[in-house]
Amino acid sequence: MSDIFTIRVGDRMPYLGYRFGFSLALATGVTFSARALPSKAVFIDRQPGIIANGTYTIEGKEEVLTPASGVAFYPWAAGDTAVERKSFSFLFHILWPGNLGETLPSEGGELGRIWENY
Repeated sequence: MSDIFTIRVGDRMPYLGYRFGFSLALATGVTFSARALPSKAVFIDRQPGIIANGTYTIEGKEEVLTPASGVAFYPWAAGDTAVERKSFSFLFHILWPGNLGETLPSEGGELGRIWENY
């Protein structure tokens, strides 16, 4: 939703969101993965995400979203943001009926950082 997602060390809000640009109404699930850069070490591997369905605050504005809106979120687990990471790449894995998987973005990944807390 922004160019580089940023969260502080130890924080679990805000969720990391991704707008796919197509409906997720038929999706049966979504997971999230992230790897540190430049090492490429995976620190989150296919953890459950949330397909948006409700009212959310996104970049300071309330939005009502349904699965047809094509937005997914990753709710941070307690240890996910424990370590500062100046850069990481992330992606989402969508599961479609028939156990068909799709990974987005399909090339590379989006960028984020876990910034020091002072």
